[in-house]
Amino acid sequence: MSLRAGGGAVRDATPAPDTALRRAAHLRELVLHLAGRQLRSTHRRTALGWSWPLLLQLVQLAVLVFVFKKVIPLDIADYPTFVFSGLVFWSWFQAGIQSAASSVTDNSALVMEPRLPRAVLPLVAVAVAGFDVLVALPVLFGGAGLTVGLSPAAAFVVVLMLIQATLMVGVALIVSALHVYVRDTRPLVGVVLLVTFYLTPVFYAFGSVPGRFSLLLRFNPAASLIDGYHAIFISRELPALWPMLILAIGSAAVAAVGALVFRRLRGGFVDEL
Repeated sequence: MSLRAGGGAVRDATPAPDTALRRAAHLRELVLHLAGRQLRSTHRRTALGWSWPLLLQLVQLAVLVFVFKKVIPLDIADYPTFVFSGLVFWSWFQAGIQSAASSVTDNSALVMEPRLPRAVLPLVAVAVAGFDVLVALPVLFGGAGLTVGLSPAAAFVVVLMLIQATLMVGVALIVSALHVYVRDTRPLVGVVLLVTFYLTPVFYAFGSVPGRFSLLLRFNPAASLIDGYHAIFISRELPALWPMLILAIGSAAVAAVGALVFRRLRGGFVDEL
């Protein structure tokens, strides 16, 4: 069976045999196919194409470096690399969650297809935003290599990205399902992300936060993630074990809760759309 939305064909979405591995492989293939189609559609007929997200990050980097190195100096060594190593991954988090919030309502034609796993839609939003990270990574590694130098700890970026993806999937499933019923969800997500940006040490050092506020930042999983990225690219060492272990367990728990919430709410999607 072929699924169509806006004139585009989606590969056969007939469920694979009832095994966890085959279902996972089928879901992965569907996510990659839909993400690829969305990327091609988004950047069609643009001069810079896939380079646009990187350009936006570099412009934001230039502004932050000017403000916090020239106007209000924060006295952080290798500041451009410091900011960029946090900004790349924060941008993934922000764009992925913001897009995921309306991923179900924006694709109502696909939701009406009974054989399409609806959870694919927020997963595609996370994957599309993640592609921008893959474009920026060579620039990040090159800049870090030239300024700070790279150590074997930089390979830990793969683990951090897996933890971040797990966390994002859980949040994406929750907000995308809620937005079907409460259309204030996406604007509220935007406000929460704006506040969270300033509570996340993207452009300032975690260690510079006064003790009475550092505990508050520890409850922000994005703060622990960005601190981990700073550790491997700036300090050139592995992040502290226990915060990372707690973050990994917490992200898995959020993903499990997200899957449960989405499963409980998906039955009413057709009626609400």
